[in-house]
Amino acid sequence: MCMQEYLKQYLNGIGWRPLSIVEQQYLEKIKYAIAEQQRKFYAKILNPFNLSPISTAFWFYVIPSLAIGVSVTSLGEIDIYIRQAMEPTFANIFSAFIILEFHVPFSLAFLILALCLGLFLTGKINKLLQTEKNQLITEQEESLEALEKVAEEKHRSIIEVLNPFKLAPLSMTIFFPVFRDHTDLGIVFQDLDYLSIAVLQALEPTDKIYSIFRFIHAQVPFSLVILILFLAIHLFLSDEVNKIEQRACEDI
Repeated sequence: MCMQEYLKQYLNGIGWRPLSIVEQQYLEKIKYAIAEQQRKFYAKILNPFNLSPISTAFWFYVIPSLAIGVSVTSLGEIDIYIRQAMEPTFANIFSAFIILEFHVPFSLAFLILALCLGLFLTGKINKLLQTEKNQLITEQEESLEALEKVAEEKHRSIIEVLNPFKLAPLSMTIFFPVFRDHTDLGIVFQDLDYLSIAVLQALEPTDKIYSIFRFIHAQVPFSLVILILFLAIHLFLSDEVNKIEQRACEDI
């Protein structure tokens, strides 16, 4: 038996006279309010957007123990982080600080997200291609004359300086909310065949200083990494577009 029927029986049981028209209208309003609360409660539980990530961070390394992060928190807010490894020889525990916050137009936030994602993917694909190329070098090619080796190394060093892939982020993290925006669970993409799981924990109520702890590392197939990456990005973008549509409906 639903809650509305219980309420009606209770009110009818304590009443010593039939309900007036005004009382019946008031009872109907109570029943409608209870039904609306139940609908909102179950809609919130069953809403697939509650599984969406809340931010996407791209980490650009300055030195091996220090990185600058660009986080797209929503398609209108960009945060700049400084991430410092707590111990340089053990790169699994970090402290992160928000140093800049920007509120930008939707189009600019989407452009930054697409640019960083494109740099990350092209950098990782280039790394895979370079690895395959190096594996195909034969022993005869490695036994070149010393002069040719020196010339090749000099030429290669010049190319490395001008290599645009040096600007690509070395890792990418997509954070999913766990507890009231203070604790997030992150999927770390380092290479296209390697995944890590990290926990982002706020160290103060203002959510400006964080600790990051990686506790799971796994080498997985290339196709699985691409699937997880694009699925998480799709969930993030779908959630942001849904929020924009909801705000537009509320304004109307």
